[in-house]
Amino acid sequence: MLGKTKNQWLAAQTRDKMEMIDDVRKAELELNTARWRFDDAVGQDQVDYAIYTLEAAEKKLDMLLRKAKALWSQTPPDEGRRGNIG
Repeated sequence: MLGKTKNQWLAAQTRDKMEMIDDVRKAELELNTARWRFDDAVGQDQVDYAIYTLEAAEKKLDMLLRKAKALWSQTPPDEGRRGNIG
C-alpha cells in the first residue's frame, strides 16, 4: 500500500505533468504563430521582429521540453531504496 507521503507526491506529480503538457502545447502554438509571422513579414522591421519572436519561441519550447524530460524522469520517494538491506 502506498503511504500518504507517496500518494501526495504522486498527486503533485500528476498536476505538474498536466500543467507541463498545457505549457508545451501553448509554446508550440506560439512557435507556429512566430513561423507564420516570419513567413508573412514585409519590410526590415517586420522581419527583425519576426526573427526575434521566432528565436524566443524556439528557446521557450526547448526550455519546456528539457523541464518536461526532467519531470518525467523523477522517481517517487523511497523508490531508489528498495532492496537495500542494512
